[in-house]
Amino acid sequence: MKLLKIFLVFTIIFLVGCKGDVEQNDVGEPANEEQQQVDNAIEPNGEEEEDEEEIDPLAEMLNAMSLEEKVAQLFVLELGSINNGVQLTEMNDTAAAFLGEFPIGGVIFFQNNVVNVEQTSSFIKDLQGVSDIPLFVSVDEEGGIVSRIGNNVNMNATVLPSHNQIGRTEDPEYAFKVGQILGRELKALGFNMNFAPVADVNTNPNNPIIGNRAFGSEPESVAEMVASMVEGMQEEGVSAVIKHFPGHGDTSTDTHVGSTYVEHDIDRLKEIEWVPFQAGIEAGVYGIMTAHIQLPNVVENNLPATMSKDIITDLLREELEFDGLIITDALNMGAISNNFSMAEAAIEAILAGCDILLMPIPFIEAYNGVLEAIENGVITEERIDESVMRIFKVKDELGLFDEEDEKINLEEVLGSEEHKKVVEEIFEKIR
Repeated sequence: MKLLKIFLVFTIIFLVGCKGDVEQNDVGEPANEEQQQVDNAIEPNGEEEEDEEEIDPLAEMLNAMSLEEKVAQLFVLELGSINNGVQLTEMNDTAAAFLGEFPIGGVIFFQNNVVNVEQTSSFIKDLQGVSDIPLFVSVDEEGGIVSRIGNNVNMNATVLPSHNQIGRTEDPEYAFKVGQILGRELKALGFNMNFAPVADVNTNPNNPIIGNRAFGSEPESVAEMVASMVEGMQEEGVSAVIKHFPGHGDTSTDTHVGSTYVEHDIDRLKEIEWVPFQAGIEAGVYGIMTAHIQLPNVVENNLPATMSKDIITDLLREELEFDGLIITDALNMGAISNNFSMAEAAIEAILAGCDILLMPIPFIEAYNGVLEAIENGVITEERIDESVMRIFKVKDELGLFDEEDEKINLEEVLGSEEHKKVVEEIFEKIR
């Protein structure tokens, strides 16, 4: 781990300092037993020794946090939530004060937060600059119609095809290459998390929300595309988040608007809907986003999947063996907000097994609700610690705790000829 390397460097520096002190105090005298122990710590003699248990710097950081700070890490907010409900395109005192008081886990950008290249890059640097713990800076950048960056002409980014168009090539290598493009261009701007690719299998032609956002209607081919895009994106240092578990591909209504039901049983889900998610897990995806769909033939309590322990813990965590980040879909969507308070939604999502609570509005209601649930014994602090450690591990893997920022030439990366050529090849292939 990157943090562990940093910790070991400081440990060695400390030991070298101790050695110097011993030598300075005992000039001309044989090394005593204490000095010899220090020497052995710095210069191993090759013999196998029983070292003290390694100190995990992530655990040390977690242990130093207050409960309030830990709970704040569970939230990824839209930028209006850190500025009294007014959308932001640049840092201001209100947002800085908010991030100082609430060390949230991350933020999500939408089109109204993105003006041009310089503004976006500078804004992200400023957000990170006032945050004691590095933020997940996330976006929905799928390609096609869901492209907050690519569909803004002022961003000079590569305009990417939809998942459906990539799927029609029947060549997963193109999904990998588009994943690389997404990773390179997003990272160049300062983003480190992308809510993509879509892992839903589009088996319902009347689906009002997925449609061309899916790679196709055959689970095996969708699975290949999902795994390839995950690998390409994460190879470039951006966390992929596949969505929407347990599968939003066969719905006839939209969870943005209200309650949505999937009538399939568990056998059908395993055979169709879960195949791409399993492939994404095997590809090493860092995150999975939940769906707010209800599955009356799978769980008895009829809660949305996001709030169902049967779905999130028993099936996704245990049966599919996923130990990465589980992120809710936006909690302000109608399927949740029409039926639950933000406090209820946040508490139930955590109890279900989710790690990150995306966009509860108002944030403070969800935040205070979680704290109250812990105080009342409904949620344990150990449960919060589990999620914060998962968050820290992904941030560490992405290099967010590194001191030095990687210097990237935006003009060379955004909309490069190499990237445009890949898009041209895709359209030639499906013409």
